[in-house]
Amino acid sequence: MSDGKPKIRVRAGSSRGSVATVGAKAPTARYLRSDNARLLPMRQAVLRDSSLDVREAAERASALAVDFLHNSGWLAGAADQVVADTIGTELKLNARPDMAGLGYTDKQRSAWCQFVEAEWRRWSWTPSECDLAGRATVPEMLDAVIRSYLAQGEAFGVLDFLPRVERRAYGVRTGTKVTLVSPHRLPRISRDFEGLDQGILIDSRNRARAYRFRRRQGGIEVDHDVSASDVIHVMDRSENPGSARGISVMAPILKVSAQWDQLADATLSTALIQTIFAATIKSPEPSASAFEALQTLRDDFQDVAGVSDIVEDLIDVWGVRLEALKSKGLSITGPSQINHLGPGEELQMHTAATPGSQYLPFSQSLQREMARRIGVTFESFSMDHSNANYSSVRMGIASIWPIVLRRRERIAAPFAQAIYERWLEEGIAEGRIPFRGGYQAFLANRERIVWAEWQGPAQPSADDYKSAMAAKVRLELGLSSLADEAALLGRDWEENAQQIGREIAMLTSLKIPHPFGRSTGGAGPNGMAADGNRDPSKQDA
Repeated sequence: MSDGKPKIRVRAGSSRGSVATVGAKAPTARYLRSDNARLLPMRQAVLRDSSLDVREAAERASALAVDFLHNSGWLAGAADQVVADTIGTELKLNARPDMAGLGYTDKQRSAWCQFVEAEWRRWSWTPSECDLAGRATVPEMLDAVIRSYLAQGEAFGVLDFLPRVERRAYGVRTGTKVTLVSPHRLPRISRDFEGLDQGILIDSRNRARAYRFRRRQGGIEVDHDVSASDVIHVMDRSENPGSARGISVMAPILKVSAQWDQLADATLSTALIQTIFAATIKSPEPSASAFEALQTLRDDFQDVAGVSDIVEDLIDVWGVRLEALKSKGLSITGPSQINHLGPGEELQMHTAATPGSQYLPFSQSLQREMARRIGVTFESFSMDHSNANYSSVRMGIASIWPIVLRRRERIAAPFAQAIYERWLEEGIAEGRIPFRGGYQAFLANRERIVWAEWQGPAQPSADDYKSAMAAKVRLELGLSSLADEAALLGRDWEENAQQIGREIAMLTSLKIPHPFGRSTGGAGPNGMAADGNRDPSKQDA
């Protein structure tokens, strides 16, 4: 029996004995309270380890991404742009060893770095020396690494070593060799009892012990375990923490890419239909249906006086009409002609209504989403600069460039660094690269000696003059250094300085004015600039 008063109950788990009215609506989170359209319940979302999502979706996503890259000019062109922005013609080695306490002066260290960089460039640009198959250069391998990362979310390389006997047979000097391996050659098979996680054998601390690649041998597929120390595996590990493998960068835009293709195909089909049926004949009655109906009436009322005569007359009229349409069809593709239409019929000419006014905005919206995920500007993706200005281009580059640098440092540079470390170790061990203290001293200081930076192409500029003026102001205010500014241009400032010094010496010996230092040197006595050249502003007319 109720006494008309609300019943009170005490909730457990509270030292203060919080109370609630029986039958009152339970409170809900404010984050999802505004979904009146019931859109969120339609999305089945769960929280679980990202490694499980990668296991289930990565293989299918990679297959679709590769298919789109093979069949979509937009996406293939965007991949080319990403490669060009990230790698350019090559990632240039900038050796930065820490030789403190090893007996090297600054000048000796600089000379050693220049020697190593020159030797590396010759080796990396010689396919027979760097590639096990003797086909690709290291820059070409890095291009393939970026493409593999875009399509499959990761890239693999295997380091190998040729003994001296095989080197002589192939006519090469070095033993360090690299082989690129497609990610699909590492099947995503997991067996917990074996410690196999998506094709990678791991130990009790989740460190990789070996990679179980599958290769074709004698016409059959054979599993082959390669030690983790000989495998280069690069991926963006921040996207799916805890996952041993990566997933395609294009996975979030696969649906959008399919929608864009469907939109283009549907628009083209509509345009073709409108072109084929450029003109139609409008009739007040459906000719064939009316004719068949009259024939039925004739059969039903053939014995009724008066009605049969009227039906016969109508059949004759419609018979003439249909025959005229068959023998004198209207053609708009042949020579000019005069056509006769039946009673009540009207010729209508059609104009193409496709694409409509909403096609371009919707198409560009899909393109923007694809460009945003891939990491290029919309203008670069679509090659449409009609609505771009200096400010928009500058802001677009400012937004995309950090992504380019991040991928260079997280994907391309680690791959190149792994190859460089193995090559440098071999060169010092075999005496081709001199090192004070020999191989043992190198091993004792390996992490300090192999340190390097990898410089790619310069950041694009919407206005080179304004960019140069900005660099000049940064240098004058002490906000930047020559090394910083040279790095923005993808160059080594020490090489620049040495080259400029050689050019100044040669131009001075030939008594040819040179431009270096005029903007900051000022004018000295007799109108001469601080660099020894006559200041043009002080010359006589």
